[in-house]
Amino acid sequence: MAKSKRRRNIKTNLIYTPTGTTTLPRPVSKSRSAMGKERSIMLESRREYLRTLPAATRAVANMLVVEHGAAPDEGIAPGYTAPWDDDMEWEDTQDDMPDISHEGSEYQDMYEHMLDLRRTSKRYSRIDVRTRRDRLRALQHNWDEQMPHLVNAYLQWKHGHTLPPDGLGEHTIFHITAIYSHRRDDKLSVPQLPNELANVALIRQGLLGCSPVVPSVALSLDTLELYHRLRRRHAQLSIQPMVRALCDLHDVTYSSVLREQFSIAFDVYLAILRRVKTAVDEALGHDSPEWRAKNACEVELHPARLLAMDGNNSAKRIAKAGTEDERTFKSDYFLSRDHVDQFKDEVKHRSSPPKPMVEDVDEDEEEDQDAPWLSEDGPGDASDGQARPTPCTQRWKASAAEHEKRALDVYETTGIFVCACRHGLIQKACEMIRSGELAKYPLAIVDWILDVHHDQCGCGYDIGCAFNETANNSAKVGPKLYNHPLYILGYGIEDLEGMERVFSSSNTVARCIRYASLFHYLQFLDLHFSQWDEDRYSELSRFLYNNYRQCLTIIKNYSVEVAHLKSTLGIDDSTIESWLQDERDFLKNLKDEPEDRVLECAYVQALIDRERAEQKLGTARDAFVSTSAGRAVDTQQDIRMTRRLERARRAAQEAAYAAIEAVNDLEAKLDIEHRWSPHDAKYQDILQFMRNRDFHRALEKALKARGKAIRSALSKYNSLAVQMQPPAPTLDWKDVVNYTFISEFDLLRHSHTSGNVTQRPWTVPYNREVAAKYWKIRGAYDEITRLNVEIPRLHTHIVLQRAAFKSAIQQTLETDPVLAAELRVRYRKYSRINFVHLRRIQAIARLPGFSGSWTVGTPADPRLAELIKTYRDDVAECTGTPECDDDVGEDDGSDDEAMVKLTELLEDFAVAG
Repeated sequence: MAKSKRRRNIKTNLIYTPTGTTTLPRPVSKSRSAMGKERSIMLESRREYLRTLPAATRAVANMLVVEHGAAPDEGIAPGYTAPWDDDMEWEDTQDDMPDISHEGSEYQDMYEHMLDLRRTSKRYSRIDVRTRRDRLRALQHNWDEQMPHLVNAYLQWKHGHTLPPDGLGEHTIFHITAIYSHRRDDKLSVPQLPNELANVALIRQGLLGCSPVVPSVALSLDTLELYHRLRRRHAQLSIQPMVRALCDLHDVTYSSVLREQFSIAFDVYLAILRRVKTAVDEALGHDSPEWRAKNACEVELHPARLLAMDGNNSAKRIAKAGTEDERTFKSDYFLSRDHVDQFKDEVKHRSSPPKPMVEDVDEDEEEDQDAPWLSEDGPGDASDGQARPTPCTQRWKASAAEHEKRALDVYETTGIFVCACRHGLIQKACEMIRSGELAKYPLAIVDWILDVHHDQCGCGYDIGCAFNETANNSAKVGPKLYNHPLYILGYGIEDLEGMERVFSSSNTVARCIRYASLFHYLQFLDLHFSQWDEDRYSELSRFLYNNYRQCLTIIKNYSVEVAHLKSTLGIDDSTIESWLQDERDFLKNLKDEPEDRVLECAYVQALIDRERAEQKLGTARDAFVSTSAGRAVDTQQDIRMTRRLERARRAAQEAAYAAIEAVNDLEAKLDIEHRWSPHDAKYQDILQFMRNRDFHRALEKALKARGKAIRSALSKYNSLAVQMQPPAPTLDWKDVVNYTFISEFDLLRHSHTSGNVTQRPWTVPYNREVAAKYWKIRGAYDEITRLNVEIPRLHTHIVLQRAAFKSAIQQTLETDPVLAAELRVRYRKYSRINFVHLRRIQAIARLPGFSGSWTVGTPADPRLAELIKTYRDDVAECTGTPECDDDVGEDDGSDDEAMVKLTELLEDFAVAG
């Protein structure tokens, strides 16, 4: 006998009270089906929630579910597409996963974002962060009030001006836990004078507290300086591993409280160092607005400065990170967000043109269209100011715009846009906020360049040809930029690609600032850029030396070959330069196909279509007339056959009428009185032009295709090449893969040109190679001209820097002796670097072929000229010998002299080689 199903009931709970036993209300009984229905409702609610998340977040959620042994959610797109087509051939796919920067970890950020959304969606209240915000605000207020006292105490401790413990007089004692690099004192006695701040007393002992008012833990200044130097040299070393290392040395268990204490003390220490630097700059007269940028690498040439700018998407920052920290960081490197937003409406995003209503739309052509994910009234990118996009713009947009397509809301800062000079010194930077490389970022940088450096600057940008038009159309920047041709005078051998090296270094900072507050984000980028500029200055003389040697080598190696070509062809320099102008005109005329030629091609095609339609109509009529009714088996089959023939005849007749109307319309448009025939010369000329156009379109498609598609495109290309007049050269696979420059293709990919471009002298491969060497020689001479100005300017800067330090030391020696001591320490650092610079300048002067002078010049600023004149006796003969450093005190740097002598010996070997 079958067992009946029992209902699953929940037993009644009893509560014992002082007055007796109370029975709770009996809960409603739940059967298995009811519980299953509730489970289904809850699962459906979860699915609805997941559908509201971005596709990339849903993909991560599904991946986590599968990894834990559960089935993936049904009916929810997992964000994954099979990377092959129906023919089982691999193809490139695009999904909604985020753009991966060089730093990486975007997938982890998506996962954290998903968990955060899940936590905030639950029904319990989130933790109120206002209390923490208030605590941080009060903490910063207390630190700011005592900062001047801390700076003065720090300078006194650093330069040995503090009183010994037995000379303090009346004082009290308090105890703290002192943390040093290799030891820890859990109860250190610290003497404190009456009305003296606790942290001032700690700094006198070489410590800095982790709290502004009543510190209980203090870190040694030596430990903070050690981490400061480590962080500048290795930006990936965050605070946590440093604190863990200290815990290992002190045999202490790590906790997040220790990391928080170290972070507070380190922020205060950096603030003290910034205050000290500000005081030093004021003493040296370097406190004027934009002094750093204005006094870097300007020469009396055109252009006066060579700059480069570009964007980088590795330095991201999570939107919800550090929202409680309201501090603002003022950096000399970064433009404010408000300044950048002045240009947000300068360029609007260009809407995509309507797609052609044809079946075989090229997928690669779809990729080249503007980004469809942007609204038409949204801000445009750096190339949207163009009236008509160029091919290089389309190539750039196909890759650069992907970041904006996949930028998640989890990020507030999606990267940085930076400008640097040709020596690598950072000029200015700005944050990219919730976007890709929009036009407002380079426009803001260019506006700053024009304000600070005026219009005597050359600036390289990876889409400069497109951004040039964007900037010229800007109401704020104005038409102050000109075309940036490939072979421009005054640029020397500069490729203006220094930003790649800048970003290769700044990417190391990205991991430590991804979850930082905005204050720490800017603080650590500023710290990195400061160290980067110091390193670039220390390598400045090496840069000049290497460039001078490279220019002399180019002139020596290429001059013979260029002279041989000129004698062989009977040409001179003006002929080679005319090739460049001819090529420019050729490329300029390729922007748009002439309208008359387009109409003539359409007319010939209409004639061809008309002839084919008439032939098809004749065939349909013959089939209709000649078909016998006796072929049908029965009446119904005869009816069906007759209808089919009638439909074919009617369709052919309509197509023929349409073709005739098209021909008539085009004849009226072109004002053609007598219809062209295949025997007319004009007809044959346009027909040949159309074949050429098909040929070049096949070549263009081959350039866009990849992998096996290139082989099939090459087959079509070679079949059309033999039909050319004269026949075009066929291509093999090995020829394609060996092509180095895209220009070797681009010269042939256009169709609407007059004449055969391959017959022009500048298209001959050998001529192009030698012409490139000619331009390199001319660039080498331009570079030498610039170097002959930069070398004495560096020497003058060294002498002027020495005079400025000497003047500042004498002026502050009586009024502020600790500041004078700080100036003396900083000058020793610069004198060590300048000593190497002067030795390298001497090595440049000994190069065979050196044509400049390295003597000290006279500054254009009368104040600086007077400063050098005042200390002429001390600096006139200063050539980097140790004796020149005697009057600034301390040692003479004999170790540095030995190092420099070794450097000089190696350079002499290089010159002899």
